[in-house]
Amino acid sequence: MTREQISKWLDAYFEAANRLQGGVESVAGLREYFAPDMQFIMYTPPPFITAPRSREELLMTFVHPGIHERLTPKYYVIDTESMLAVVQFELQFRHAESEKTWPPLLASAHYHLRENAGGEIVIGKIQYWTQSHPTGDDFDSLFVLWNSAKEQALVEFGMRHFKAGSGE
Repeated sequence: MTREQISKWLDAYFEAANRLQGGVESVAGLREYFAPDMQFIMYTPPPFITAPRSREELLMTFVHPGIHERLTPKYYVIDTESMLAVVQFELQFRHAESEKTWPPLLASAHYHLRENAGGEIVIGKIQYWTQSHPTGDDFDSLFVLWNSAKEQALVEFGMRHFKAGSGE
């Protein structure tokens, strides 16, 4: 893989993450970017969030209908020999209903990439750090809202599939 191929792939990944987050059904479209056995290591989890460890747990962090999380890469550092990309990016959260926007946070991730059986790039492991913030600040309300939106979406999704499966 060349630096240009990996950079183009990262651009597509961040575009997809921004476009597909929110609902359970759309988030499933992000699955193709991660190896089935992907490992996620979060060194600085925010309050009220249980740090995900697997592909499925990470995908659930993208489920938060009504809250848009804009991921904006600032730069990539790519080592083609080891298939490692380090990305510094900005996270910007906006609640659609209230139009509240939280101050941006910085984050950094080490993406350990590999090729799948089809020769496509996938993420095998992510090491992730976010900017810290004091407990009790404005971000606490964001994480409470985020968890509530996720739980509600998962319940609604489960009820739709339960009813569809039972013939009701």
